[in-house]
Amino acid sequence: LMSLAWTYRNTLIIVLTPLILLPLLLAEQSLVAKCAYGLIIMAVYWTTEACPLAVTSLLPIVLFPMLGVLDADSVSMAYTRQLNFLFMGGLMVAVAIEEWNLHRRIALKILMLIGARPCWVLLGFMMVTALLSMWISNTATTAMMVPIAVAVYDQMSDNPEEVDEEAGLNGPTHKWCSEVQDQTDTQNVTNNRNDEGVFCFILYSTKQCNQSKEKNLRKAMLLCVSYAANIGGFATLIGTPANLILPGALDSVFGEGSSETVDFVSWMAFSVPVSLVCLLLTWIWLQIRFIGIRLSLVFITFNRFEIKRIFTIVNFGRRAISGKTTEFGELAVLGHFVVLAILWLTRDPKFVSGWKEIFPRGLMKDSTSAILVSFSLFVFPSKNPFRKLKGTNEVRVSSPPLLAWKTAQKNVAWDVFFLLGAGFALAKACEDSGLTEWVGDTMSGLTDMSPAAFALIISIMLSLLTEFTSNVSTASIFLPVLCRLASHSGIHPLYIAIPATISCSFAFSLPVATPPNAIAFSYGGLKVKDLISTGLVLNFICVFILNGFLNLTGVPIFNLSEKSMLNATSY
Repeated sequence: LMSLAWTYRNTLIIVLTPLILLPLLLAEQSLVAKCAYGLIIMAVYWTTEACPLAVTSLLPIVLFPMLGVLDADSVSMAYTRQLNFLFMGGLMVAVAIEEWNLHRRIALKILMLIGARPCWVLLGFMMVTALLSMWISNTATTAMMVPIAVAVYDQMSDNPEEVDEEAGLNGPTHKWCSEVQDQTDTQNVTNNRNDEGVFCFILYSTKQCNQSKEKNLRKAMLLCVSYAANIGGFATLIGTPANLILPGALDSVFGEGSSETVDFVSWMAFSVPVSLVCLLLTWIWLQIRFIGIRLSLVFITFNRFEIKRIFTIVNFGRRAISGKTTEFGELAVLGHFVVLAILWLTRDPKFVSGWKEIFPRGLMKDSTSAILVSFSLFVFPSKNPFRKLKGTNEVRVSSPPLLAWKTAQKNVAWDVFFLLGAGFALAKACEDSGLTEWVGDTMSGLTDMSPAAFALIISIMLSLLTEFTSNVSTASIFLPVLCRLASHSGIHPLYIAIPATISCSFAFSLPVATPPNAIAFSYGGLKVKDLISTGLVLNFICVFILNGFLNLTGVPIFNLSEKSMLNATSY
């Protein structure tokens, strides 16, 4: 019977959850009870993943009109807010970057600059991963960087084939390494046949460490990528969908325009230093946990012939990965990315008037820049239109755009828009029904403590909770309630909401906590206890760093000394 129940567990959860919660609906016919009923159903489905997260995210369109909480038009509007289009524009640019392999070129370029010591290897991978995850989804960044990390480790071990087999790789990485080696051998760069492999510039002598330490280094390299993706993701508003739940919740609870305080510039001004410090301490902790100070200082010295061969191998590897040398299309995509970043940073830089002042006040948002640059990607030519065709004097008539719609349609994570929309719909339903106010009154006893202690406790609670639930669903459920609770308690809402939002990204302790963790875990060599023992320490380290910066830089950046959201937004 138990095995049968387990087989059909998802069906049972979907059917039984609304039935078990019916007493809540029947005992109290208020809007608060009805909204709570729908909210709990959503929370259970999201937490258990009884059906796909994106499918669950469509339920507010059914539940809230049916329960009489909101009409269908109001719920549907939550799925088309400007914040959704901000994320869409960012994803379009990210897809173009991936299509032209700019992310891999950037990764290899940085890895060419790092030293041969294991400690610098880890730092190099973490820097690249965090930088990319600021603009590209954490999952895509991890999926791209982990195979490179495994390939590097293979060359740092005595038996690369065995490690590749143990990792559960499906072949492309090892095949690519062999192809690059063959190409390098044909160039006769050096007659030394003993220094084989790709990324030889970070080889170190495994003769000086035992097998256990080799395995620990492998664990550190896998975890450094997944952890750096999570840490880099919260550094920008579009780095992870959970960040965008915050401005949506502010607008729902305090009215349209309340989210103006949280724009691209102010968010990066606060979160980038937090991300850098968390990244640095994570790097130190991974060395202490897996490598040890002595092993991390082991390195190998190359002579000038070996160095020449190393750089030749890396250059061949870069071409093998990208399939092309630097082309007009790559430079054009890079130019679009730079333009978008400049537009975001200069729209309202705070210390001077931004370009938004050229237009009627309040009409230009960050989503405007994102969609403008995205539109350009679909019309800008991928070949230089002014360059003559090879062997002729004719000018190129036409060329494909930088990004084709079929490519965008295939690679954009459309399910994220449903997740964001569901978060905004929940926030509006909770506010309009009075649920946030009711929960705020119920939890008012917690605010007897100091604001700093309250923010710290909330951060710890959400960082642990997000180990079991998605960061988007966690932020969607808690942020509207916390904003209202802080407001009723005389605390600036952002003083609680900002650490709560970022804490939802501190998912380090379980493979199921976040897709980057799952990707790293799937390559083998890691055990759940490795993640728990390493991740729990990181949870508390990052939470304390976050709350320290909240009082150090968050107060002046977001004007948190004001008690009222209205006064703060007028800054």
